[in-house]
Amino acid sequence: MVTIELTRKELYDLVWANPLSKLATKYNLSDNGLRKVCKKLDIPLPKNGHWQKIQFNKKVSIEKLPVNNKVETSITLKFRENSETIINGEGNELNQLTKEIKTTLKETILFPEKLTKPYQLIIDAKNDLKTKEPSYYHNINGLLNTSVGILNITVAPENVKRALLFMDVFIKAIQKRGHKITVNKGTKIVIEGTELSIGLRERLKRKIVKGTYYDSTELYPSGFLSFTLDVYPAKEWTDSINSKIEDKIPNIIAKLELQAVKEKQDDIDRETRNIEYERNRKIEEELEAKRNFELIEFKGLFKKANRWHQAEILRKYIAEVEIKAKENNSLTNDVLKWLEWANNKVEWYDPFTEIADEIFEKVNRETLEYKRW
Repeated sequence: MVTIELTRKELYDLVWANPLSKLATKYNLSDNGLRKVCKKLDIPLPKNGHWQKIQFNKKVSIEKLPVNNKVETSITLKFRENSETIINGEGNELNQLTKEIKTTLKETILFPEKLTKPYQLIIDAKNDLKTKEPSYYHNINGLLNTSVGILNITVAPENVKRALLFMDVFIKAIQKRGHKITVNKGTKIVIEGTELSIGLRERLKRKIVKGTYYDSTELYPSGFLSFTLDVYPAKEWTDSINSKIEDKIPNIIAKLELQAVKEKQDDIDRETRNIEYERNRKIEEELEAKRNFELIEFKGLFKKANRWHQAEILRKYIAEVEIKAKENNSLTNDVLKWLEWANNKVEWYDPFTEIADEIFEKVNRETLEYKRW
């Protein structure tokens, strides 16, 4: 196992730059073990909520390292041999944050016997549910379902009171954490600008109904409430025989806060990818435009070079015709006129001269085709 010696100042810098859980795992210690090391060296530690505030870009205070000549100036720690054991997942953060919320909201999450100074959203939901009749739809058979623009609650009549109490305590708890709830387009928790869709419903039980020819399945209220977070994959907290969702509010809020951080980071990552994609697309477009332009220019260069080469061949041929005519004493007026005509056409065709030619005015020098329009 590899060891490392850290000065008191170096360890102080580490515990204020990383959560204890990650450092403890890295240096083969428990959270409490590392906490004891810091206490022994008189190193102050971040208070509860410090890392969550950083996640939400909130201002935090950092305690200075006190001068203490009575403690050791260094400590030797050991790295874990298997680096894969370092915990970076949500589970550890979720547990840590759940404990913190449970402590800070200790008074808020106590459930009263009846509604006490309920929020208007709770009053609206209560009045709305009074007007409802149990549904006969398969997936909500026997349940009351709130209207659009009201808190998302779907429960049997006998569980309306408990559902309202739960939502009232839950709303008060999230507001204590600095968050808010909206019901404009579905019920959503708003955490630092990130919206998370939630709902409270009663789970249904399946019942086999015997028939004359075949059996059928019927769903009916189970009495077990379920709080859902509409993300992928969906997250659900449900009553069990030994516990109720009322006891899970700290864990629910912790998950909501961590999910908001994740979605915010996902948005940043998505935007970063989009910016990178657009940058690469623009580079590719510019490269494609340059490629097309230069290809056109090169084709033009090739054509001009080919014309010049052909013009040189024509000049040599014309000169050879004149030489042969002289040798054969056949340099007549008609031949001289032809030589003049041929040289003029070459001068029209040569890319270095391109003299005007009234007869060939509508002839394309590249294709030698006559343009009739």
